[in-house]
Amino acid sequence: MTDFIVTITDEEQLAGITWAREQHNGALPPSSPSAPLSDDDEVVVESTDGVIQTDEEYVQWVMEKAAISYAEQKEQATWRQVYEESQAAARRGRR
Repeated sequence: MTDFIVTITDEEQLAGITWAREQHNGALPPSSPSAPLSDDDEVVVESTDGVIQTDEEYVQWVMEKAAISYAEQKEQATWRQVYEESQAAARRGRR
């Protein structure tokens, strides 16, 4: 594991992160109320999975998603290179 430190000081950029987190949370399906235990009990709303509470958590989540994407792209590029090299070797063998 490697820890990275990200420092963002620009107020507009920080506001953009907050906005993006709110957009993410707003796109999640609404929480569904839990069934009350009896008629006298209040309905309790459970937190929806995927809700990100803080900007720091959001930046962490974004970077995790980016790292997953980078790893997939690297694997695809490696496979593409192996495929292209095998195709080139096959063409050379046919000559």
